[in-house]
Amino acid sequence: MQVTQVTEKLSKKQRAVFDLVESKEEFKNVSIYESGGKYIVGQYNYDVVNVPFEEGLPRRESIDGKEYIVYDIKVQAPPRLHGGFWIRGVESVNSTMLLGRSAIIIMLILVPLILLLTALGGYYITKRAFRPVNNIVKTANEISHQKDITRRIEIEPNSKEDELHHLSVTLNKMLDKIENLIKQEKQFTSDASHELRTPISVILAQGEYLLDIAKDEKEKELAQTIVDKSKQVSKLVSRLLLLARIDQRRQKFNKDKVDLGVLVDIAVDSMKELAAQKEILLFTNVPEGTIVDADESLLLSAITNLISNGIKYGNESGHVSVSASKLGDRTEIIVTDNGVGISEEHIDKIWTRFYRVDDVRNDEDNSNGLGLSMTKSIIELHGGEITVKSSLGCGTEFRIIL
Repeated sequence: MQVTQVTEKLSKKQRAVFDLVESKEEFKNVSIYESGGKYIVGQYNYDVVNVPFEEGLPRRESIDGKEYIVYDIKVQAPPRLHGGFWIRGVESVNSTMLLGRSAIIIMLILVPLILLLTALGGYYITKRAFRPVNNIVKTANEISHQKDITRRIEIEPNSKEDELHHLSVTLNKMLDKIENLIKQEKQFTSDASHELRTPISVILAQGEYLLDIAKDEKEKELAQTIVDKSKQVSKLVSRLLLLARIDQRRQKFNKDKVDLGVLVDIAVDSMKELAAQKEILLFTNVPEGTIVDADESLLLSAITNLISNGIKYGNESGHVSVSASKLGDRTEIIVTDNGVGISEEHIDKIWTRFYRVDDVRNDEDNSNGLGLSMTKSIIELHGGEITVKSSLGCGTEFRIIL
């Protein structure tokens, strides 16, 4: 059948296919066949002309040692064309295609590798660039958590003197000044406490003498006031001196095996008279043979102060209890009361020196705001920790872990 005869009997769309195949360069590897396999028009390829037609996906054919990609499409035509015709596309799998495939495979391997190397290089450069910032953050955290004002920002020798370098140097100088100011404050507290002890002792002795020789109630009342206030100031000075020694790491610390049950009994006995004044009951629950490594005198002061705190701010006819238990290689001491409690807004501030909750803690109870601060310093000197749980009107619980 001639090409003209075929195209004359086809529709416009079908005829357009023949025109493209005959004229366009991009269809040089496309050919059209009758339904029976007879060649009509297009690129005639001797190698694949006898390959059976098979409609579907592109397939690979090996003919006389050559590789081809073949793709067949069956096109239906009017009945007078006897079954339509086939369109076949053929592409030789030559060295150029193989090279292209190899290039694609190489790119698939190299691109992720290049991206990985780029990421690693960027991470290294970024990490090196931000090392001074990390040193600043690290030092700030150490000062905050360890409360070690002697820490300084590490500056690498021969480092580039850029903005971060100058910032680190400036911060170190600022820390030097802060440390010196703190040292001066601690030294002043220590020196003032030492200097005040002697005159306070003299005033106390003179007050007690006046109390003995007083002739009437008025003189006795005045002398008693002098004695009471002198004792109060003496206690304050003693606590300041203790805190100053702990701050300066000069406090004598004699760690030994201490029977906690005996220690708690001593603390409770010393507070019985004060508790009786408010009809507060004192309870203890310490298992026999509970031993801790501690400085007996300092730990006694800490526990006694917590019991005293519970009595002073406890309700009339209330109670204060001291219990202890073992938690593995640690020991837990709990002091609880059913007193007035502490509101949430004051919980974090009670450890601050000279801090007092005004609506509860007033001058009538002779509180100077140093008791809890001193207790916390003593516990931390032992390497332990102390926490508090309380709510207004529901009592307070102090928990010590040694």
